Amino acid sequence: MLASFCAHAEQYKSEVREVAAPPEQTKSQDPATLLKSTTDPYARAMLLRDLAASAVEKKDYKEAQRLLQEAVKLGALSGPAAEMMKKDLASLTLATGDIKQQVPQLEALVKSGSATPEIFVALGAAYLENKRYKEAVPLLQKGIAATPKPDPTWRKALVAALIGAGQEADAAKLLEQQLRGNSAQREAWLQLAALYLKAGNKERAQATMEIASRLGYLSSAEDRLRLVTLTGQIGAPFEAGSVLQGWLQGGQLPKNVDNQKLLAALWVRAREPKLALVVLNDLVVVRPSRELYEQMAQLHLEREDYPRAAQALSQALQLGGKNGPLLMSLGMARYQLADIDGALGAFRDAGQFAPQKKLASDWITYLESGRAREQALASAAQAARREADDVALSHRLLGPGVNLPANDAAVVASAGVTRGTVASARSASGELTPIGAERDGNAAGSIPPWTGGLTPSQWPAGFTKGQRLIDPYPSDRPQFTITAANLGEYKPLLSIGHQQLLARYPGYRLPVYVTRRGVAYPQAIYDASQANLGRAKLTGSDALTGAKLGVPFPKPQSGVEVMWNHRTRYRGNTAEARSRQYVIGADGKQTLDVRLDERVFFRYGNTADPVDISAQNILLYYLLRFTGVGINNFVALAHETANSEKDARAIWVGPPGTGKLFRVPPVGYDQPFPATDGMYFVDMIDMYNGAFDRYVWKLVGKRELYLPYNGYRLSDGSRSYASLLTPKFFNPEATRYELHRVWVVEATERGGKKHSFGQRVFYVDEDSWNVVLVENYDRAGKLWRFQEGHLIPLYDVLAANCLPVITYDLQDGRYFASRLVGQETPTRYDVPMKKSEFNPAAVEAQYLR
Repeated sequence: MLASFCAHAEQYKSEVREVAAPPEQTKSQDPATLLKSTTDPYARAMLLRDLAASAVEKKDYKEAQRLLQEAVKLGALSGPAAEMMKKDLASLTLATGDIKQQVPQLEALVKSGSATPEIFVALGAAYLENKRYKEAVPLLQKGIAATPKPDPTWRKALVAALIGAGQEADAAKLLEQQLRGNSAQREAWLQLAALYLKAGNKERAQATMEIASRLGYLSSAEDRLRLVTLTGQIGAPFEAGSVLQGWLQGGQLPKNVDNQKLLAALWVRAREPKLALVVLNDLVVVRPSRELYEQMAQLHLEREDYPRAAQALSQALQLGGKNGPLLMSLGMARYQLADIDGALGAFRDAGQFAPQKKLASDWITYLESGRAREQALASAAQAARREADDVALSHRLLGPGVNLPANDAAVVASAGVTRGTVASARSASGELTPIGAERDGNAAGSIPPWTGGLTPSQWPAGFTKGQRLIDPYPSDRPQFTITAANLGEYKPLLSIGHQQLLARYPGYRLPVYVTRRGVAYPQAIYDASQANLGRAKLTGSDALTGAKLGVPFPKPQSGVEVMWNHRTRYRGNTAEARSRQYVIGADGKQTLDVRLDERVFFRYGNTADPVDISAQNILLYYLLRFTGVGINNFVALAHETANSEKDARAIWVGPPGTGKLFRVPPVGYDQPFPATDGMYFVDMIDMYNGAFDRYVWKLVGKRELYLPYNGYRLSDGSRSYASLLTPKFFNPEATRYELHRVWVVEATERGGKKHSFGQRVFYVDEDSWNVVLVENYDRAGKLWRFQEGHLIPLYDVLAANCLPVITYDLQDGRYFASRLVGQETPTRYDVPMKKSEFNPAAVEAQYLR
């Protein structure tokens, strides 16, 4: 590819030399000397152009590129001349191979319609390097189609882009075409065989390998290992492991340590821990090492085999000496065994290492609390060791295997719901919106009717999908402001939490605006919600059945049904979000600053590919990474299920410095959530998440309430976090409150269960099913923490969510601000994601190594 680019640069050189040079000067007045004394931008641009031409003559393309970049930055040339210079610069970019930094110029050339085939290929190659595979494919195809004899490396790039974009069948066809034209391509034969292996095409894979072998491309051990590696690289580690194991057992490859390590790595990537452990057990006999025992420990943890995990970690420590990350892992393993004293010992040893000191201290504090031992014992009892399914090797090349089914017993629990006197969900006309809200406004006219929400035709002027949301109501002004002085007038329309904040803090206020019902969802959500009527059921408080894609219960008859509507609400098919969170102390000083990076692959609420929860017990895959002082690069992975009575949520954590993910019991309830200075329990995330079994849920009914709503100005980037995070309470200046209808749900601690919050009251927005306010009471009945979510309709994806969320501790005077996004990269929705990206091994490789 570089050769063709250099030829193009030579063409550029000749084109540049055709332009009349400045009049001949004395030797002291060469372009470089003149440039030093010239200040006129146009003259400087011309001199830089001539210097670039001289650099091309010397084949110094990087220097020529630098000079033209400087000339373009001057902005002194007319439109056509500037475009020509940018095109020349792009040509030089091809010659230098420094394509990535010239993406904006290349994109501009493609958009202008003046791009050459080389420009199409260059931009496609840049996208390929940035893993923007789907965008790379058409560019590479255009460049190749427009060239009679394209460089072979262009087709190689297109094959790589097609594989990355998930178009393996197209990649295979292209490889077949290449090989028909020239069969002497070792890499192409191996790639084609690997693609057939992944596709499960046994006959073609065998035929391709036979031809490659006859051509001498699969005759050596090196060639066979290359095929195995390629198969793993294109996303088929199970097939690669099956082939490798067959060759090791058949003697086509030596059963040495390196090959066995490769086999173990493939089984790990394929999420086959039992197969990987068989190999690792053989390896530690031959060549024991700390690294191998660490791998074994991780796999045992994934299988919830905590005794063997603790044993492997102890062996690793004996071989490698004391190590902070390993000691943290050992503490976690012992905690799973309800060995609290052993866990404390491991965490105390880990605390001697600076990177683990803070996290170890948090664990010690938790383990020394009274409830830690009780919860550990309960987890150990529930997670009595289960025999994992035996695995059948891929029979695509090795013949059929046998699956041994595991015994699975489902436990059905009480739904734990209490039906209150449910206020009518129908308004005067009796009509509901497609997801179950009252379509009409209220009698006073202070709540308007719902007319479809903010659809694309109503987007603010100048807004483009993908950018930060713009306030769609910029001319709205507060109608009035609620303060402590007029609290009595508005008390019936205020939550207890807001009443207490107004009474406690002078200066706290609620600016009230006209009500805007802007929430809208995709038509697929509306249709699915209606289809769920009479079909969705709860067989227990934590066991959803019969629902698909939409709101499970548009006409809820119990409190827990309302909460399931919140849990499963549509938030886009996928999301990549970055946010910040802070704790502001009672003295007004900031005590915490943490950045969160989140990736979510929604499987229930996914309009492109909604999961059938009767066949796959999954709601979503969730990846979270914390970055901040004391908790840098803490990673958590969760697989949330639709029926936790059958399969509890699966959770892995990657403590800083360990380089590994560790399976932990299904945490939740009032266990502390990291990076919140104790302000958050796990079940406070997303206003409420996790199991419902510790409370009796009562549906009180519906009422009108002032809610934080349509607060786009909090997240539009116009205000710094420092200006929002004022002492005592979140700055009310940019907040917006509106009158809306909410479902009210009371959760009271169930007899025999324990939670730090004895009672909770949830206020759920009727138009979106988002929990917007939560009042959390201590066990003595005193309001302790008040959660306030500032709801905004996400009109770019037709969804709604709370951004930011403010949590007040009404007992110690602190407050916690989370989901602050105004100064971060805008959230990306509907990003292509795969289930395999949320495998523990994949997360480890991507984020922890």
